[in-house]
Amino acid sequence: MRRNLVFFTAAVFAVTLVVRVWAQPGKPAPAFQGYWMGIDPVDGGDARRSFVLQTNGTFALAARDSAFTLCDGTDHGFGSFDDGEVVGRDVMRSDSLVLECFNNGASVVLHVRYELLDKALMREVTTRADGTPVSTIIFHRIDGR
Repeated sequence: MRRNLVFFTAAVFAVTLVVRVWAQPGKPAPAFQGYWMGIDPVDGGDARRSFVLQTNGTFALAARDSAFTLCDGTDHGFGSFDDGEVVGRDVMRSDSLVLECFNNGASVVLHVRYELLDKALMREVTTRADGTPVSTIIFHRIDGR
C-alpha cells in the first residue's frame, strides 16, 4: 500500500511539473508556425497569414488579404511584424503589426493577438493602438499538420 502511495505521489508531482513548465508564458509555441487562411468578416476578403519561428524565440508574420479595408478597400498592401511574442499557453501578440498600403503610400500600425483554439484553428483579434477594434478573423491551418 505504501509503495502505491509513493508511486501515486511521484506521478502527481511529475504531471504537475510538466503542466507548469508547458504552460509558462514566454516559451515559444511552434504550433503557431505555418500557413493559415481565413475570411475577414469585415470586408469578406480572403486573409492569409504565414508565421515563422525565429531563432530568438519570437515569430515573424507575413500577411496578405484580398481586400484591406484600411487601405481604401484595395488588395494592394502587406502586413508584417517580427516581434510576435508568446504571452501564455497558445497566445501570441504583437503591438507592431505594420500594414503598408501600396496604393496610397499609407502605413498603419496595429495591435494583434492570436489564440490557438486547437492545432488547426486560430483566432486573430486586431485593434488600433487606442484599442478601437479592427477585425476578428478565424484562421484554419492549411500546411497539413
